[in-house]
Amino acid sequence: MWLEIAYMPTNLFSLKQSNATNSAAKTLLCPSPYAVKMALLNAIITYGSLEDAQNHFELIKNLEMQFCLPDKISVNNCFLKIKKEKRSESRVNEWDTFQSTVAFREYAYLDGSLKIAVNTDNFDSNVDEYKDLLKKWFMHINYFGKRGCFFQFNKANEIEALHDKYSSNLNSETVDLQTPSIMFLMDDFGRKATFDKVNSYSSARTDRENKIFLFPYYIEKSNNDFTLYSCY
Repeated sequence: MWLEIAYMPTNLFSLKQSNATNSAAKTLLCPSPYAVKMALLNAIITYGSLEDAQNHFELIKNLEMQFCLPDKISVNNCFLKIKKEKRSESRVNEWDTFQSTVAFREYAYLDGSLKIAVNTDNFDSNVDEYKDLLKKWFMHINYFGKRGCFFQFNKANEIEALHDKYSSNLNSETVDLQTPSIMFLMDDFGRKATFDKVNSYSSARTDRENKIFLFPYYIEKSNNDFTLYSCY
């Protein structure tokens, strides 16, 4: 069984790969598992408590998820100005910290809903309680990735199996490598991740694990300004 949560995007989406540089970054087509789990923890802390987030961290950490995207996704290429921290030797004084520079960014327009499916077969005897908790927390999420990439919660329901438009993992036993697809490297919580390691206010180094996701898409059109992805 899978818990399927649907969101409608309210503006453009952008989330660079975790190993990308700050000056040149292509965007993922959807939030990574790491971004979704961090959004869940943020929702729990905001509408519950810090203790709730700590108590349910292992549940959030071990969530297995897949993604279903709209039939059409248009990714716009942009050059914009950002502030970059200066090297210490090039600073005139202690206040001379940042300098303007040009960066490459991509912003994706999703022509339809984003669906996130969470595998509930791995839950223990508290499966019904965990489903209700996840539904409540997913309802409170209103953005993924960068701040300003807003999404509106639509609905949550249970499904028996994932259909063909859902993503899959490259290392999965059920993946069909004969089906054309586009690969994206997305990050997830690592096996040694702890709440302290993902806490923004902690000095502990975060633990990430990269996973290759396959999406049933092809590039329909592409030029210097945009790339149009279409689902098979």
